[in-house]
Amino acid sequence: MARQMKGVYENPPKSGIWWILYYVEGKRHREKVGRRSDAVALYQRRKTDARMGIKMPEIRPRRAVLFEEIAADALVYSKEHKASYRGDRATVVKILPVFGKTPINEITPQTIKAYLDTRDDLKKTTINRYRGTLSMIFQEAIRNGKATANPARLVRLYKEENGRVRFISYEEEATIRAIIRERCPIHEPELTLALETGMRLGELYSLEWDRVDLERRQLILLRTKNGTARVVILTEAAVSALKELWERRSSTSPHVCLTRYGEPMISPRAWFELVMQEAIKKNPSLQDVTWHIFRHTYISRLVMAGVDLRTVQELAGHKDIKMTVRYAHLAPAHKLAAVDRLAEYRREQEKAKCQETTRLTFAAA
Repeated sequence: MARQMKGVYENPPKSGIWWILYYVEGKRHREKVGRRSDAVALYQRRKTDARMGIKMPEIRPRRAVLFEEIAADALVYSKEHKASYRGDRATVVKILPVFGKTPINEITPQTIKAYLDTRDDLKKTTINRYRGTLSMIFQEAIRNGKATANPARLVRLYKEENGRVRFISYEEEATIRAIIRERCPIHEPELTLALETGMRLGELYSLEWDRVDLERRQLILLRTKNGTARVVILTEAAVSALKELWERRSSTSPHVCLTRYGEPMISPRAWFELVMQEAIKKNPSLQDVTWHIFRHTYISRLVMAGVDLRTVQELAGHKDIKMTVRYAHLAPAHKLAAVDRLAEYRREQEKAKCQETTRLTFAAA
């Protein structure tokens, strides 16, 4: 534990925000510094200047940084580096009326939790996404030197109900695919890529050709949900879909997914909602299918095919294997095979014991 120094203190306690307090000719001076080491160094310098008669600097009150300012900065970062920019922007629009005009030093873990507790109109997963966006905003403010602490990081995540993972069957896929072929066949490769790679919507529709390597059957995603790059391994079906999209590539746009007019396709909503409306008429069980379900389907099919969870984690791009474990119950055949090894082991042991007994009997004779 660091030794306490007179005139250097942390406020609020355990916030990581350090101040110095000193007196010159009976006049009280207080300065907000930041890190403790910087506060100690500045305090010693101020005391030395005072002894030497050097005039103290005029300490002007710092301009209060409002939440709306750091939120705008964070959206600039998100747009440049994250595939989830549209989601971040939508969340910021919802929370700006609550925190927008509030100075960031007045936003505490308690105020954030109090706000999230009032959002009982949202699912726990959505509330956790709000918390994640708030944390991202403060983290970016720290990098920009506008904040010294991240209060959202201290807010506990809500327990999510992850008992059921929705994925589509091959029959349901066939229904959706048949409608796409009839209504908008140029978009079928996009469906294939979603199902065969597990890419998120933002990752797929921000993909550019210089990140695709068909010879090595892989592509690099620079803009992912968490802001880190990852490599996606391509199946043969995914390679075929990309080759089809390559034939329709544009000389003016580097994007892989294009509209029928050759412009970058930002979102599949325009055609996908129409397709699903027709699909639901044919199969009402498809009513809860969203584009993100295709990512669940990719991961679920890997697990059901017997791929080990660590490999699935790498292929899906999960930072935490806890996300992958949600799909573990989908591998009954894999688990049954493991349990059957117990019976096989028992038979081997009984056979070995029987052979040993026979050997001893002949030896005795």
